[in-house]
Amino acid sequence: MDDPDLLQRIAEFPSACVVVSKQPRSKRHVERLREVAEAVKDAAGFPVRAFSELEELRFHQGGKAPVLGPGSPQEYIRLLALRTLGYRKAGDHLVPILHTKMMLLGELWWHDEDGLGGMADVTGFTPHRLWLGSANGTESSRRSLEFGLWLEDPSLLEAARRFLVEVLAHSQELDPDSDGLEPDLVVPDYDDEAMWEAMAALADEDGSEDNA
Repeated sequence: MDDPDLLQRIAEFPSACVVVSKQPRSKRHVERLREVAEAVKDAAGFPVRAFSELEELRFHQGGKAPVLGPGSPQEYIRLLALRTLGYRKAGDHLVPILHTKMMLLGELWWHDEDGLGGMADVTGFTPHRLWLGSANGTESSRRSLEFGLWLEDPSLLEAARRFLVEVLAHSQELDPDSDGLEPDLVVPDYDDEAMWEAMAALADEDGSEDNA
């Protein structure tokens, strides 16, 4: 995806994340990736917690899931505007690619109450329009006869949202070292013993206050 006008629009969006097929590391591909990354270097990216399915995920640490305990800081992860998915092609070996050309536009919202009315810091995403077409976002596609359409059917919007959430969950940075499908985001491990100790200490404090 190297169309300069499209990259500029992505960079200007308040929140956006685009996932493309993983690129080879030939000299030509590396130079193109460098130019693409430069075009969106100041883009805002997209907050992971806008999708409830991804809210628990964290970046892996040295290839392993991080261990979280009661003292672990709250993380608000924002994905960069451009990411990649799949296997890196090497030589003549063919690999499956992300061949889906779609875009989901919607409202990124914030609320200070959870579903039970308690105070919370809640972010979500409501899809409004789905674009499907044949153009692949390259500059050369402007010289082709392409097809595209906007859809607003609620069931299609929800299906597209679920699909794109899975794409984001399995995506990697734009030019990862890995040639395989190892996502950056993983489900963390929890220090259960430390969690129970913290809950017990909190219960003891509440009991002491009631007795006083």
